[in-house]
Amino acid sequence: MVWRLWLGVRLVLHCVAEALRWLFGRKRPFAFLRITLRGELAETAPAGFWSTVHPRTFAELVIALNWARNDERIRAVFVHCEQAVLGWAQTQELHRSLMALRQAGKRVYVALGQASTPEYVLASAADQIFLSPAGSLALAGLNAEVWFFARALAKLGIQPEIVQVGEYKTAAEVFTATQMSAAHREATQALVDAILHTITEAVARGRGWDVEQVRELLEGGPYDAQAAMGNKLVDALEDPTSAEAKVLEYLGLTQSQGIDFHAYTHRRALELRRLWWRYRGQHIAVVHIAGSLFESPIAHSRIASLLRDLEQLKDAANVLAVVVRVASPGGSAFAADRLWHALLRVAERKPVVTSCGDVAASGGYYVALVGKPLFAEATSIMGSIGVLSGRFVLREFYHWLGIDKDRVVRGKHPGLTSDVLPLTPQERSLLERHAQSFYRRFLEVVGMARELSEQEVEASARGRIWSGTAALERGLIDALGGLEQALDAAKLLAGFDPKTALPIVHYPRPRPVWQSLLERLQPTPPIPLPPMGWSIPSEVLAWMPVRYRVY
Repeated sequence: MVWRLWLGVRLVLHCVAEALRWLFGRKRPFAFLRITLRGELAETAPAGFWSTVHPRTFAELVIALNWARNDERIRAVFVHCEQAVLGWAQTQELHRSLMALRQAGKRVYVALGQASTPEYVLASAADQIFLSPAGSLALAGLNAEVWFFARALAKLGIQPEIVQVGEYKTAAEVFTATQMSAAHREATQALVDAILHTITEAVARGRGWDVEQVRELLEGGPYDAQAAMGNKLVDALEDPTSAEAKVLEYLGLTQSQGIDFHAYTHRRALELRRLWWRYRGQHIAVVHIAGSLFESPIAHSRIASLLRDLEQLKDAANVLAVVVRVASPGGSAFAADRLWHALLRVAERKPVVTSCGDVAASGGYYVALVGKPLFAEATSIMGSIGVLSGRFVLREFYHWLGIDKDRVVRGKHPGLTSDVLPLTPQERSLLERHAQSFYRRFLEVVGMARELSEQEVEASARGRIWSGTAALERGLIDALGGLEQALDAAKLLAGFDPKTALPIVHYPRPRPVWQSLLERLQPTPPIPLPPMGWSIPSEVLAWMPVRYRVY
């Protein structure tokens, strides 16, 4: 009862604050947009309804930059990167958005502190880059690291028994090996080279430099503030606050003519509400599929919410088109297939376009295949068309803990449902057959969606990951682009000019705070493990559990 009263009071206060902001701020002129990027830009909306002065989601930021580009009131955009955590595909799309602002006649400024490589790549799109006098640029080339746990598992008495389909489906190596196999290294090197090539071109384009010069600089750091200035990587050494003051003075603007991100998006939302009435509720739906696709007691509600939303979108007359934003390494083959079927039913009724984020691999790519066209950034991690299946044998681990398990068995293959019995040759054969069955289905879905022959699909499959550029060359996607390009394509398919401003609604809707907290507190295991005292069958995974940290 108390929490309901507390929630009610907070809601009333929030509504009053929003009303006062609208009443007293709607007439104030502005010409200077401030954006602070801090921490991670999530692909899905956070829990609750409280807004902040910072972008909460990547889509929110992309749409706001698009508004600013077409807003005659905005003369300049000032971005303060304060330890922003950006994926490579996110960085590429934001770089393109800032470049588009410049091409539209807007001035773009970026202030950096202790800047990572993605932050600097983003900043290179600006007219002027500021770096704090005590700041630095951590530019030292690219490095891809993969953790291997085989020796640690052996010390604990845990024996992994995993079936992989495709010689490049090497994710299980993190549990069975101590270093990259030849196939694993080949795919990782190709990915790192593709990312380096793309970001080098982006910086060269933004700064007006030669590509070779940029590559040498990107691999030659790190740089302190003086070295960064000496190499002309930045244009001035200024604290963000003083940098903003100097920009305002240069533009002939006052502090009161600036507007922060939240106030700007709030005002734009109020202005765009008339679009809802003009189009009588018709809108473009953006469905976000992010994170690993597993159905645990908590995560099940997330998958179920997506399935429920897709079923409603299928029959909703006011939904003009659907953009599916995929940022997922996959997960359970069953969960991926359920989402694929649900999206396919939507695509039978209305246009569906896919936008891939930093990763759309394995089950994530499986889900993305419904969209036509299918967009990805050059630095997106794509493909991983392969299958894993297996589990850990925990008998020695339990023995080390002093735990004993006994059992009563009915059935010919107890090893498939036990975490203490190793697989017999017959059981392993059954597991391999099950994995091969879904792999063949995966190939059929790819061939059908991408209109590729069996030989063409097989050549791009076998579990190998591809950059977005390589995926385009192999016909695995239709074009390079981001969320903005996907929205333009959806408008065109819905019968509108891409420049037309249409209402956009994001799905799934924000979840309650308690549910979001529970999801964050519950870690997703690398491979589904049976809870102690129970047994579960080995599960087929369309998943890329290796987290490629390229920095």
